[in-house]
Amino acid sequence: MIELPEILNIPEKLIPVITNINNYNYFLIEGGRGGGKSQSIARIILWLSEKRNVRVCCGRETQATISDSVYKIFNDLINDYNLNFTVKSNKINHNSSGSSIIFKGFREQGRVNIKGLEGVDILWIDEAQAITKSTLDVIIPTIRKKNSIVIFTMNRLVRKDPVYSEFIARDDCLHIKINYYDNKHCPPKLIDEAKRCKERNILDYEYIWEGNPLDSTNDFLFSSIKLDKAKNLQFKEENYRKVRCMSVDLAGNGGDLCVASLIESKSINQWSLEKQEHWSEPDTDITKGKIINLYSLWKPQLLILDADGLGYSIYVSIRNVISNAIKFNGASSSNRPNALNRRADGYLTLKEYIDNEWLKISSDFTISQLEYIKKSYKPNGQIFIQSKKDMKSEQGESPDFADSLMMGIYAINYYSYLMDEREETVILDSNFDPYS
Repeated sequence: MIELPEILNIPEKLIPVITNINNYNYFLIEGGRGGGKSQSIARIILWLSEKRNVRVCCGRETQATISDSVYKIFNDLINDYNLNFTVKSNKINHNSSGSSIIFKGFREQGRVNIKGLEGVDILWIDEAQAITKSTLDVIIPTIRKKNSIVIFTMNRLVRKDPVYSEFIARDDCLHIKINYYDNKHCPPKLIDEAKRCKERNILDYEYIWEGNPLDSTNDFLFSSIKLDKAKNLQFKEENYRKVRCMSVDLAGNGGDLCVASLIESKSINQWSLEKQEHWSEPDTDITKGKIINLYSLWKPQLLILDADGLGYSIYVSIRNVISNAIKFNGASSSNRPNALNRRADGYLTLKEYIDNEWLKISSDFTISQLEYIKKSYKPNGQIFIQSKKDMKSEQGESPDFADSLMMGIYAINYYSYLMDEREETVILDSNFDPYS
């Protein structure tokens, strides 16, 4: 049994943070309300700051004022235990060891500000579920001082959280999940609140008190529960005419991918994402050749192509040799009065197919991209979908696989009459060379 000072009277489940402080580079502490995450990490940092001369930064994605930070937790603990610190308006110093604790918002005016992070011994990121992939990619390489550590405390919003995804499987990261029932210091009032929440709304309880990712939020379009069902969807045995749709999302920016999807009917009203192929070559002739080659292999009744930006010239070339090719312009008008544009229309249509269990999606990667599709509302009530550029900035990847699937479902929903009219044929000039 380890004897610890009173300041380290923390939940037993978090003791490994103390005993392994020199054995890991990263500490990922997650869970729901009442687990004592922030209180415990603040205690550990104050204890370390007394024992060593350390520079500590406590940061969040955004921080407008000091009250947005964990400043108050430190201040209260220092007063409660009469610790030898001087608390200033935006900084805390230890009077003997020389340790300092600063507070920082990483994102300012649309950019990541790393000023003051160089030479930090301990970086504590609270509310780490708000950290974007782009912020993470800038901050982590900055913390490179020998024996420095990074501590994350969080309650995940979604399963594919940038921090969680990056560190959960790393051997230099200690991961601990803690909830209110693991915390001997959790007040009876909070325990009662948890019980009431569980009786009232089990989904709220799972997120707020168990620390499990939300099934959905006001920002995200798709329900993770519905996406799980889509992955394991079973089809009825019916006599029906099989038809296929091929959809191609074209790379719009550097680092984006071209993605072709094949969607096949499995019953009268059920479909399956059968295949997805991707490539990154910027050469438009290579892209045209790949599309035509996949079309000849997959033999779809309908082909829909991304015709935005540079994609329009590729669509025109393809249309000259494939008669059943149609174009998709994401910014053009919607068929739905509540959708801002065709891209929003397409994603709302895809949501209907997933929610009604009309579509099977076996690809984990595509599902993970769908989990991050965000919606918002214009003042007139119309829904719009977060741009690919903004999503790439937040998540570090463009939703190319998700967009390709969305376009295919859009075509199936609005152009099914064309599929009924066409057989599995491709009309090409016998002398046509797609790579010429």
